[in-house]
Amino acid sequence: MSSGSPTAYLVWSILACLFFCFLIFHLWKYDRFQCLKWSESGRQPGAFKRFMSYTYIATLTLLVIFSVAYTYLKFKEGFIITPEGTIYPKPTDLYTPSHQKWILPLLFLFSAAWACELVTHWEELTFWLFILHQGPKTRLWFDSWEFRLWLLGTVVAGLGMPLTTLISRRDLDTCQAWIFLVGSSASTATTLLFLYVLARFPGFIRRVKADGGEPNIVLRLVMFYQLNFGRVLFRFLFTIPLFILALDGVQGSHPINQNPFWSDFLIMLGGIGCFVSSFITLLIFFPRSLTQELGYTTALIPTSVVDKPQITASIDINYGADNQHISSPMHAPKAFVHAPSTHSSEPSQSEGTTPEYEFEDSANNTRYHSHSHDGHVRIRRQTWEQTQDVEAPPADGQYMFDRRSRCLVRPHSDGAAIGLHPYVRTFRSPIDICDLENDDHPPVR
Repeated sequence: MSSGSPTAYLVWSILACLFFCFLIFHLWKYDRFQCLKWSESGRQPGAFKRFMSYTYIATLTLLVIFSVAYTYLKFKEGFIITPEGTIYPKPTDLYTPSHQKWILPLLFLFSAAWACELVTHWEELTFWLFILHQGPKTRLWFDSWEFRLWLLGTVVAGLGMPLTTLISRRDLDTCQAWIFLVGSSASTATTLLFLYVLARFPGFIRRVKADGGEPNIVLRLVMFYQLNFGRVLFRFLFTIPLFILALDGVQGSHPINQNPFWSDFLIMLGGIGCFVSSFITLLIFFPRSLTQELGYTTALIPTSVVDKPQITASIDINYGADNQHISSPMHAPKAFVHAPSTHSSEPSQSEGTTPEYEFEDSANNTRYHSHSHDGHVRIRRQTWEQTQDVEAPPADGQYMFDRRSRCLVRPHSDGAAIGLHPYVRTFRSPIDICDLENDDHPPVR
């Protein structure tokens, strides 16, 4: 199988080099390459993440070397013209000895890169299966059967892909076809299993929200779900074209590989799917938080701020709606937005309602309510001492704006629900897994 013109592999080389440059930029912005430094404190913290980081980066590094070197050899050897006048890329058996001796080492590099790629995606699949299959008792990742399944898959992928190259090395024309066949079969099977995770993921996100997950955790899970959905599509775009070429390459006749259009088209599709899916994997394994990079944090609402009168809005209510104007801050009514009551016995008013704004005239101790059915401002006299009885948010609570009720609300339990796994409460990425046995807050068993 010597299909694929030099131009087709040039596309692989360009994509590989561009993405490797983006990888360096992204890791620098992520943590200044701190994720690549090995920890000297034993297995944890961070040893598993660093191993997965090295595996992922090794995949891209080996793909860059293979793509650039193989493209160089393809251009050096060029094409042949058959007696019928058809132009084909030169078969590997007709390469010059100085170029032919590099084919087998490059195929070993390619098989090792594919083995590392299988390890990274197999880890993410088993990790999400571990999270989705949590029962009433909290389990540890490093003691779970999913982790042992990942270890087994890592050994099979790490040995299987190089052994495929070693066994088929006698015929270099079909060696690449066997690598494509074994690698694309394993990758397609992994991607098909990931469809089960995608089907369960929306329900998992709803459960995290119901159990009181932090807003940033829920948003990160939603983003990962959308990224994984797109990555699955591009992984099929990567594996299926190469699987078609491999099936055609290991059999007797090769109608697809001998067709200049279809061979180049399928190889280019495989390259685009490979590097786009790897790009999405980079965003999943090393997620940047622009909120933290820009210095923003989750806002707290202390009681002192709630009790202190604040001038947040002022209008002159003596004028109509068409003649409103900004008045002096010293005599302006002050607007307060009250958080909704947490008593479950009160009927819900989240549908079709707006927060109740009360404007206070400090001179007359009078409060004006914006809600009225006749289009005019409704007035209610209330002393300032009575406003102190209004329930205020606790000082140590985190709040978010609920678009449905249009009010500041507090998560059910601030992520401390028993049903929420500790890995989810501290979730950052599928490879950033802490050893909870060494954590200051051990899981509830």
